[in-house]
This record gives sequence, structure tokens and C-alpha cells, in this order.
Amino acid sequence: MNEIESLICKIQKTGDREAADCLVRLYYDEIFRFVRKQTVNADAAFDLTQDIFIGMLRTLAHYDGKKASFRTWLYKIATNKTVDYFRSRAANLVETLPIDEVEPVDETDFTRQIEDADFAGWVCALLAALPGGTQRIFRLHVFGGYTFREIAEGLEMPEGTVKTMYYRLVNILRKEFSDYDGQG
Repeated sequence: MNEIESLICKIQKTGDREAADCLVRLYYDEIFRFVRKQTVNADAAFDLTQDIFIGMLRTLAHYDGKKASFRTWLYKIATNKTVDYFRSRAANLVETLPIDEVEPVDETDFTRQIEDADFAGWVCALLAALPGGTQRIFRLHVFGGYTFREIAEGLEMPEGTVKTMYYRLVNILRKEFSDYDGQG
């Protein structure tokens, strides 16, 4: 039994707070970075990360290591909470999206644009209005660094479907933000 499995077992069997603290500490920075890339706001990322770990600890009794690795399961929780976060704020975020104030850009460099904080915020605002499954795939691949195979396994979908949904969304985003150049 590895360290993660041992901590999970202690938490599931006895509610061991020390083990829970250790488990959270092992993944906190990684999950915070995943959320921070998407929220573009440190305070919102902090709050959302807290919600993710609270949700993880509340549902840990239902975790089954035979179905997915703990990391995959945790990212699924993080992605679901992030999707919920943006859905709950979609109306306000979309209203502030200044699409008409942007300038031309080379469409082939779309994925590098995601690294720009303002652009990532606008993309996340647009994502918030999309179906949850599509959001999850995009967020896991772009912000979480998961491969299509890992996403397919985690979401229990065919890999081809994951790729199709991802590339369809990327094409929509390319068209939507074809005028963005990162200069303001």
C-alpha cells in the first residue's frame, strides 16, 4: 500500500484528521495552480480550492481506487467544482467580456493565448455557458495537462469522443477570439 492509499484508508476508517491534513497538503499546490490558471484571481482560486478539498473530504468515503487513481478522482472533483463556479457566475462574466475591443491574432497560436491572464478569463467566461462535459474536457486538457486518454478514462468516455468534443470547442473558441492579440 502506498502513502496515498494509506492516508485514504486512515481517513475512511477513522476520520483521522492528521491523515486528512497530510493528504490535502500533498495535493494543495497542484490543485490551486489548476484552479488559479482558470480563475485568474488569487482570492477566487483560494476559495474554490478550499471548496474542492472540503468536497473531497466529504466524499472520500465513496472513493474507489479500483475505478480511478486518487489524483484523477480529485481532478474530477476540482473540474466539477470549477464548472459549477463558472456556471454560477456566467451571466456576470459574459457581460464583462469585451470581445469588440480586441485586435487580430494568428489563429495557429490559440493555445499559447490561454497563458495570458485576461484572455484565459474571457475563455473561462465563454466556457461557463457551455455544457459541463465539454467544459470538463477542455479544463482537464488545457489547465490540468491531462492527455485525451487520461480524460477519457476519468470521464468514462471513448477517447475519440473526447478528442472530437475538445477540437470542436477549440474551433469555436478560435472563431470567437480570432481578433484577440493579447495587447489589451
